Amino acid sequence: MKRIPAVLLALAVIFLLGGAALAEGDTYSASHGVVTQVDTEAQTMTIRLGGREEGTLTLDISEETKIVDNASRTACKLSDIKAGSTVYVWHTAGQSSFLPPHRKAYAIVANVAADQTAGQLFEIASVSKGKNGYTLLNAEGDLYLTVPDASIPVYGQSAKLRASKLEKGMVLLAWYDVVLESYPGQAGSDRLLMLSTAAGGDSVLPPQTGDHSTANLLFAGLSLCASAGAALLLIRRRRMEQA
Repeated sequence: MKRIPAVLLALAVIFLLGGAALAEGDTYSASHGVVTQVDTEAQTMTIRLGGREEGTLTLDISEETKIVDNASRTACKLSDIKAGSTVYVWHTAGQSSFLPPHRKAYAIVANVAADQTAGQLFEIASVSKGKNGYTLLNAEGDLYLTVPDASIPVYGQSAKLRASKLEKGMVLLAWYDVVLESYPGQAGSDRLLMLSTAAGGDSVLPPQTGDHSTANLLFAGLSLCASAGAALLLIRRRRMEQA
């Protein structure tokens, strides 16, 4: 009987750790919306989600976050993003303990005007040489992107990267208007910006598997139940010992 509370406490810890792991899981999602608040001191940005998403989302900005002005396709600062502007963001997925939900931002395409095409994050899965340059397949396997054999600007650097040096695992932003209806889809662009020149097959971003908010909420509920059960048994045991 003396082991029951210890076992339940251990289960509670496991549930809590598991819930935390899910909340901070190695997944990322893409969102877009209108900026409602920028806090340069707290290094956060809150957006009102657009498209099929609803509600608001607060993004935690770090030194690793890549922020790019959509018009100039160059690096910019959090302070350059103004309330009311449209942004596209790539961030961690999962449920956080904050309200509104917080996500860690990996990349932000900022100040997207209504008549502009927003840059899209593209992680390279494969590279092949073609007549018109190089054809890249993205990590999701649903888009071929043809790029010219030219030099590509690198985020935050004056140096450029030749297209011939592109490798699996590198990450870039690409601006393109038309995607041919095929599978995988096909697009072409000479408007590119390298976000990462790390290669060797190790992604700088976790695999994109979408948001697991429902699973995280369920896990959090189980964690709370396990914790409450363990606490009640401990209280009951102490009362029995005092009786």
